[in-house]
Amino acid sequence: MTLQALPITADPVARVHADLDDLGRVDTDQLTACEQAAMLESMGRAEAKFAAIKLRVLASAERGRAAAAAGLASTGQWAAQATNADPVVAHRQVQLSARLEERTITQAALAAGRLSAEHAAVIVHADSQLPDSVSTAQRAVIEQALVEKAQVMPPTLLRRAARRALAEVEPDPVVVDAHENELVADEEASARSRTRLSLHDNGDGTVTGHFTVPTLHGHLLRKILETITAPRRGRLGASTAQIGGSSTLRTDWDYARGTAFCEILEHLPTDHLHPRTAATVVVTIREETLRGALAVAHLDTLVELSAGEARRLACNATILPAVLGGASVPLDLGRSARLFSEAQRTALGLRHDTSAAEGCDRPFAWTEIHHLQAWAAGGTTGLDNAIGICHFHHQRIHDPAYHHRSGTGGITFHPRR
Repeated sequence: MTLQALPITADPVARVHADLDDLGRVDTDQLTACEQAAMLESMGRAEAKFAAIKLRVLASAERGRAAAAAGLASTGQWAAQATNADPVVAHRQVQLSARLEERTITQAALAAGRLSAEHAAVIVHADSQLPDSVSTAQRAVIEQALVEKAQVMPPTLLRRAARRALAEVEPDPVVVDAHENELVADEEASARSRTRLSLHDNGDGTVTGHFTVPTLHGHLLRKILETITAPRRGRLGASTAQIGGSSTLRTDWDYARGTAFCEILEHLPTDHLHPRTAATVVVTIREETLRGALAVAHLDTLVELSAGEARRLACNATILPAVLGGASVPLDLGRSARLFSEAQRTALGLRHDTSAAEGCDRPFAWTEIHHLQAWAAGGTTGLDNAIGICHFHHQRIHDPAYHHRSGTGGITFHPRR
C-alpha cells in the first residue's frame, strides 16, 4: 500500500469534519428503506477506512515513542488521554495496529473498507494461534481466505470459522480437528480461570450482582431463562389480574429475565449438598402472621420478608418455617406433615400437565405445591388439598391486593376493590 506525504498546509481531517457536518443535515426520515440501507452500508465502509487510518496513526506513535515523550507509560495510555477513551480499549487498538503491520492483506482490506476493525482483530488473532510449523506463505493463504470470509460473515461467525483456518493449508482433517479442539480447550480453560461472581446488598431490598462464566454455562442459563419466560400465562383476552401488568407481559425483557432468575434460585436442588441444612433457609414467623396478619418475617440470613412472601416461601420444601406463638414459643419447626412429599408431588404430576392457574401453560415440573385450604387454617397436606401452581401465580395467591377463586378452568384472579 503506497502512502503519500501531504503538504503541511493541508488539513484532511478538517475536510472530513465538514463533510460529516453536511451528512448530519440529511433528513433520514425522508429516505426510503433502500436508501437508508445503502447509507448504512456506505457509512460502514467509511468507518472501516477511518479505523484503518487511526490504527496507522497508533502504529506510528508506537514506533515514534510518543508516550515516552509525553511522560506516559504506554501508547495505549497516551491514546486514551488524547481521545478521552477507555485505556483498556486504546491499549487493545495499539496492539492491533502493531500486528496489522505484519498482515498486509488484512490491512489493505480494512483500508479499502471491505471489512471492519473487529473483523481484522479476529484475523490477526487467528494468525497468532496457528501452529509454528505453518510457513509464511501458508499464513498468507490462510489470511486471504479469512479476509474473503470476513466480507460475508459477521465477526462472531468469522471467529468460529477461524478456528478451522488451518484447513486452508492442511489436507488432513484429523490434524485440523485436533488443532481446533486444542484452541477450544485452551479457551475453556481460560474462561474457567476468569469465572467470577460478585454480589452486593444495596440495602433497599435488592441485591446487585455481576458474573462472568464460561460460554457453555452462559448458554445453559440463557436457555433456561428463555424457557421460563417464553410460555404465556393466560388465554387471549385474559385480564391483567390473571396474567400480570405490562412488565410481566414481556415488554421489559430485563425484568422478565430477572424474575425468571429468581424462580431458578428458588428451585435449585439441595439434596446433593452436605449437610442438607446448609442450603435450608429458616423463616421465623409469628403464628398470627402465618394466619393472615401483616408483619415482616425474618430469615436466618438477617433479611426481612413481607408476610405474603414468607407465606409463599413456606410452601416450598427448601424453606423451614419456624412458627412462634404469642410468647415466642416454637409451635412448629417444619414438621413433615407441613410439607408435601416428593411422592405426593409425583402423584399430583400424573393428574396435571401445567400450572393450576387458568390459561397458564407453565409445565407442572416448574410449579410449586400449594395448599388449597391454607395449612395455617387447618388444611391438610393431602392430594385432595394440593395444587401445582407456577411461581408467578403463587406470588399472586399470597398477594393481598388480589382475590383468587378455583373454578373448572383453574384458579382465577381479580383485584380487590
